Amino acid sequence: MKTLNYVKILLLCVFTIGLASCGDDVYYTMQNSDDKLCGKTWIEEYQTENKDGVEVLCSHQLKFAKADNSGQEIWEYYRGGESRPYETTSRTFTWKWMDKSMEGLTLNYGAGEIKYFDNVWVREHYLSGKLDGTVVMMVDANYK
Repeated sequence: MKTLNYVKILLLCVFTIGLASCGDDVYYTMQNSDDKLCGKTWIEEYQTENKDGVEVLCSHQLKFAKADNSGQEIWEYYRGGESRPYETTSRTFTWKWMDKSMEGLTLNYGAGEIKYFDNVWVREHYLSGKLDGTVVMMVDANYK
């Protein structure tokens, strides 16, 4: 009878451990990757003042290419009520993940100018982090 009780307890433990190991690997699906980052236009829009002190809409965009680890940063400035930018500034860069955790990016603009994109979170339609000290929250331009 004691042996039967031990067997029951052992089976209960095995069953409990087996159930605890079921489920998705949530961390893996939440990890950043090149595929999630690249091939999209990431955009954030905000109000700012131009050189003349006039309030304008700024569309800040980031594009990352996987093939050659290149990228482009674009700023488009719109006056109130206009659908075409009156000024566009664009710069290219090369990028790489800071380490295997894929939670930070190094953006190299050349001529010794480097920006750091820390605490990067890339999800299906959202990109956020701290770009050179400024918190950014961007959305995939094709996401409606």
